[in-house]
Amino acid sequence: MKNNIKHIVIAGSSGGHILPAIKYLNELSHHCSSDQILFITNEVGQDYLHLIEYDKKNVIQINSINKITFLFKIIQKIGKILLNNKVTILGFGGFISVPILYFAKITNIFFFKGHHINFHEQNFIYGLANKFNYLVAHNVFTSFPNNQFKAKEIFVGNFFTNLDKNLDNLDPKLINILLIGGSAGSLELNKFLSSQLTKIESALIKKLRFYIQVPKKYKEEISSEYKNLDVDIDFFTFNGSLNFKDFDLIISRSGSGSLHEILYNNNNVYFIPHLHSRDGHQTLNLNYFKIHGYSLNNFDIPHSKKISEEYFNSLINPFSMQKILCYLTR
Repeated sequence: MKNNIKHIVIAGSSGGHILPAIKYLNELSHHCSSDQILFITNEVGQDYLHLIEYDKKNVIQINSINKITFLFKIIQKIGKILLNNKVTILGFGGFISVPILYFAKITNIFFFKGHHINFHEQNFIYGLANKFNYLVAHNVFTSFPNNQFKAKEIFVGNFFTNLDKNLDNLDPKLINILLIGGSAGSLELNKFLSSQLTKIESALIKKLRFYIQVPKKYKEEISSEYKNLDVDIDFFTFNGSLNFKDFDLIISRSGSGSLHEILYNNNNVYFIPHLHSRDGHQTLNLNYFKIHGYSLNNFDIPHSKKISEEYFNSLINPFSMQKILCYLTR
């Protein structure tokens, strides 16, 4: 492996970093041999490796809980690769990207290797790791447009999953409402929703069907929030066939990936930022779209079907990873 690597992709710590990286890996595998691609991740990334579509997977997976140990292990693992190859590197944020991008920069300075160093920033503002990465990067691919781009910044948008999805069991006669919040947001979002439902008439409740994402460990606690409301709910942990176009109302966190994919398909959305997100980036992400009128400012349960087949958000590019690929392989 060490003498054949041409592309290194780095992502760890959360699905928000790892999923766009895997989308890029899959796109990259159509451009070059998978033998030439190396994916570096941490313990979190192990749960996502099955999403890599090609068979020959070069993966370095190192536990990053102990930062010092991780630093020494990653230098040991990639030292020969960076010294024996000229590599294009793309990081997707998170701590684990920092030592790798800086190690590549050091080999460029002292060994004249010519590695091309890049990263993708998902949020409206740079995360802490990417603030450090900015100092050594050749290109920064951003999810949000900016009126004052710096020379190395390139707007591409954010990661999208497959756009051709279909959830077969939606009843077109009912008002279908989706709540997605992942593990971090499910409890708080469901407390909000259940409190709102106590304010509406029972006649309307009977017209509603809810699809609610909930981690298995929270299912009992969350279901108890609705037990006295007599509501029709389908709880799920993960559903890869969700089509956001099909829902009359969506309640979601405002992480960058959720914002971009949902608002490309549907603007009947009420976002609730995660108040504990670092630097308040979820609030800043959401404010960008609110300013442009693409998000609901006030929560309101719809009394009738509101799906519009004509909705299309021109601010969002659903082919961001393909665009990065064009820049890095042309």
